[in-house]
Amino acid sequence: MTRSRLIYLALLVTAFIFSQALYDSISLFTLAVVLLIPLISLLCLLISLALVKVELDPVPARERRLHEFSIRLNIKSHTPVMLPMMKFFLRVNNQAGDEAVPGYAIVHYRAFGLTHLDIPLEFRVRGLYKVGVDSVVFYDFLRLFSIKKRLSRGNVVVIAPRDLQLELPVHSSRQEQENTVSVGGHETKYNGDMAGIREFNEYDTLRQVHWKLSARLSKMIVKTYWENSCDNIMILADLFPYEEDQLTNRRLTDCVVEIALQLTDMLAQQGIRSTLAYPNYESMLHLQSITTPEEQVVAADGFAMTPMMEVGHLEESLSELDFSSLQGGALYLVSSMPPEGLMECLEPYLRGINCELQYLVVRPDLEPERGVNMKVLTLAEMEDE
Repeated sequence: MTRSRLIYLALLVTAFIFSQALYDSISLFTLAVVLLIPLISLLCLLISLALVKVELDPVPARERRLHEFSIRLNIKSHTPVMLPMMKFFLRVNNQAGDEAVPGYAIVHYRAFGLTHLDIPLEFRVRGLYKVGVDSVVFYDFLRLFSIKKRLSRGNVVVIAPRDLQLELPVHSSRQEQENTVSVGGHETKYNGDMAGIREFNEYDTLRQVHWKLSARLSKMIVKTYWENSCDNIMILADLFPYEEDQLTNRRLTDCVVEIALQLTDMLAQQGIRSTLAYPNYESMLHLQSITTPEEQVVAADGFAMTPMMEVGHLEESLSELDFSSLQGGALYLVSSMPPEGLMECLEPYLRGINCELQYLVVRPDLEPERGVNMKVLTLAEMEDE
């Protein structure tokens, strides 16, 4: 706007010199017009301020991380003034108060019309954000004057983890479950594929009966199912930071959350029981048992928005874990810790424990995988997935 003021000042000085040199009616009229132009422009600005309305379209209540979307501003003009200018100051803050998308947008609106302004947004980290417009600055035609008008209009949007489709190893050892009810006739809840048939006994329920086969054989036949050979399959999500840059730490932690969510979903869809373990601000190790896809959804809702731990270390979670319960089972450790340090951290806890171990590591840059039970992914390939 300084350039506009300099141009006007040069024009005013030129008109003044012209009027002093000639001192006739034309030169005086030219000087008067130059002096009146700012007043006319200011008057148009005041009219626009009263007759131009700004509205914000609803923002999606929930979006996935790294998914681009837009917020739309509707500028309704009821003024005859043509093409004034507005500058919008955006406000996109997360729950910690960090400004994620600083800046502004400039738009020219039409007289007696509707103008749309679409502002694209993309969030790199999970969180709760307030998206909107903090204020609008109205400018006159000459851009000599400006009036700031506060709006404070916005909506809250939850930026949730993405749904990944990575190729991940899954523990799938299963055994045939002979009885689907416990002693006393209470039905045991399980999830799996049909394994075979057998005759009805006193602990079975009618829900287990194979009615077509029973009618053909003239006796009660029930179905048996496959289930996992143990209930001690655990996914441990390491939500602690290991890098100096906080934004990098948040992105890495988000990838850890997304991988852990995919693992729990894959296991639940295959009817394999598992336990999701992760630190939060209530405890260093929160455990969530998952048997069915429905339980996986409930567990995911509680885990998906768990924030990165600002302080602490993985060892604090490991010290609260009963490793003897993993005997004969499987442990998936999802972390952003450097691979060598991760193995050294876990090694003392696994002495004498016979379990299938799988490291899933996300790092800022590619690092060597240390054995067949380790898979290292880079931040770039994860976020381009």
